[in-house]
Amino acid sequence: MTKPLLIAFFIIAIFVQRSEACFKPDAPYCATTYGRFDDESDFDQCKIEMESYKSDVEEFLACQRRESQEAIDDYNEAVESFNRRARGY
Repeated sequence: MTKPLLIAFFIIAIFVQRSEACFKPDAPYCATTYGRFDDESDFDQCKIEMESYKSDVEEFLACQRRESQEAIDDYNEAVESFNRRARGY
């Protein structure tokens, strides 16, 4: 593999890894302010935002589970590799 091609590969790998990072969503502003809703339309709009927030939180949690499992898998592979090397030492 040529050096420029290898560099491009690593740049793409870093971009893909970062694009898969988990981002914790923020609660909608309308849900965290004080006071009553101005009217039914205001309530309905906030309800839509809350439903979207719920979906975003579920997606965030699923991402966290995937990343946790990847970390566990990486750890287990490192332990297995270490043990193979230790047996041959």
